[in-house]
Parts: sequence; C-alpha cells; structure tokens
Amino acid sequence: MTKKKRFGVSQALTRGLSETINVVENNTGMFRNVVLPLSRIELDPENPRKLAITLLDVHNGIQKNDVDYERKLIELEKLRELANTIEASGVINPIVVYKSGESYRVVAGERRSLASILAGKQEVDARVFNEKPKGFELKLVQWIENTAREDLTLDERIGNIRDIMREYQKQHDVSHLSATLLKNITGLSLPQASYYMAVLNAPQDLRLAIEHGKISSLDKAAIIAGIDADALRNKALMACIDGCSLKELRQLITKEKHSQKKQAAPQVTSRRGRTITRVNMGFTLNTSVVEIIVASVLTQAEFKKYSDVFSKVSWDHYDQAARAFHKLIEILEHETVR
Repeated sequence: MTKKKRFGVSQALTRGLSETINVVENNTGMFRNVVLPLSRIELDPENPRKLAITLLDVHNGIQKNDVDYERKLIELEKLRELANTIEASGVINPIVVYKSGESYRVVAGERRSLASILAGKQEVDARVFNEKPKGFELKLVQWIENTAREDLTLDERIGNIRDIMREYQKQHDVSHLSATLLKNITGLSLPQASYYMAVLNAPQDLRLAIEHGKISSLDKAAIIAGIDADALRNKALMACIDGCSLKELRQLITKEKHSQKKQAAPQVTSRRGRTITRVNMGFTLNTSVVEIIVASVLTQAEFKKYSDVFSKVSWDHYDQAARAFHKLIEILEHETVR
C-alpha cells in the first residue's frame, strides 16, 4: 500500500500566508480581539471546508438514521481529540468571525469552535471583523486557514482554489486566469499552481474520482488531467485508483503513448533530399502552454535547481515566454548530454 501523501506547508509559505492574511485584514477593515459566548457562534454554510458534522450534532448527538452517520462519527472522534487539547491548554489561535445579525459567523476556525463546545467551554477567543469581508478576501482567509490543516481532502483543496479564483474574477473583472496569477494570489509555487489549474479544468471522470476520494494526489490528478485520449485517461485513472505510484503512472502513460504512436506510424519510404538533423519544436499563440511546459519540467528532481531562473518571468508577455522556453531547451540539452 502506498503511503498517503500529506500536504505540508513550508516555513517560507507559512510566512507568506501570514503576510497575506494581514493584508486581507488591513484591506477589509479594522478588527477587534474579543471573547465571545459560544452560544452566539454559527458556522458558515459556504465554508469550503466540507465538515459533515453540525452544531446540532455536537449539542444533541448524532442520530443513527443520519445519512452521514459513519462520516460524522469519524469527524466527531477527531473533534474530541482537539477538545482534549483545548480543555488542557485552551484555544491557542483565536477563531475569526464577523457579526451576522445577533450571531457571529465563523470565517476560520470551525473545528476549534465545535471542539470548544465538546470541551465544555462557554466562551472562545475570537478576532471579529467589523464588516463581513468581501467575497475574494473571505475565500482567501478561509483558504489560508485551511492550508494549515494537513487532513484536507484534495477535493476540498480544489474547491478552495476554485472559489478563490471565481471571487477574484468577480472583484477584479479579470477574464484570463493563469497559473502565474494563482501563484501570486496564494503564494503557491508555480508548479503547484500549474497543477491546480490543470485539475480545475479536468474532464468529468477525473473530477468525480477526486470528489469521491478515489484520487487524493494533486500530482497524479494533474498528470491524468493532461491526457486528451479518453481510453488512456481512463486506464491511467483506474491504475491510480488501484494504488499505482507516481513513477508507475508516468511509466504507464509513456509506454501507452509509445505503443499508440508505433501502431499509428505510417510506413516510412525513402525519399530524396537533405537528411533531417534537428527537431522543429513548433509554435503556440498561448503563452500558458509554455508556462505549463516549464513548470512540468521543473517538477522533476534533476531540474528543480533551475526554478529561480524562471521565477521572475511574466508569462503573459510573448517575448519573455519565448526567452524562457529557449532557456529551458538550453538547460535540457545541457543536462541530457552529460
């Protein structure tokens, strides 16, 4: 059985996220630190973190005829573990809320709120926004909060990213979304942002597999999303569901594509003329294609050291994208002739 991949957050990214949330708070308006009665806390039904358990479940217990009974039991057990910590040490990081009528709606900290109730607490430390954050800022704060969690499903993370990009488009009237834009908004690395963009536009069969928890690796999902042929994509998808590793997935795709090319190749006849001594790499009018190619190469272990070379490229500019692609070819030629 392959080891389940956990989504860790580097110290550098954590610092970047902290800075981002400070900017969000400053742009949204002043907030105040207070102690709130837990009786006035309500959860946000649109929070991208998809908890099945509700406030009613925590107060009254989970009913056996509940359609989500098994899932809620698992979530409840995890909340009890957190409740034990809160009972001993309190809530270390305040929840984030905004006033909604006579209640306070949770922006970030659902699990801490529920666990505090289980711990028998009557109050909770909170940071209160004077006004509800705008759509984009609200989704960004929730994503920053959720990124610190390591038990999020891939479907939840993709939902986070989708909401952020949708709200950003609405607020800033942006029509073209790119991996570079996502990187700048969230602080993700360019390869990660490229992978998320690929999965966001994935075919339905892959989206359903992710939604049902059959695919939990972003790397695998992005690779499968890039397969145009339905038959090959389905074969790769089934292999992942059966537990193949990332390396085995790449080998499978390479083998299948090679086999298909061999079968489809026409009979080669001799022809007069000059011998072909180089490969024409073609051209594209879409700079995002170049961006994805570069990002994909940089995910390989032997090429990660060149990431800084492309870190300042503005992929929306044709001249910079072209120079970046030429530089990538130079690097590949240099590495492969060693």
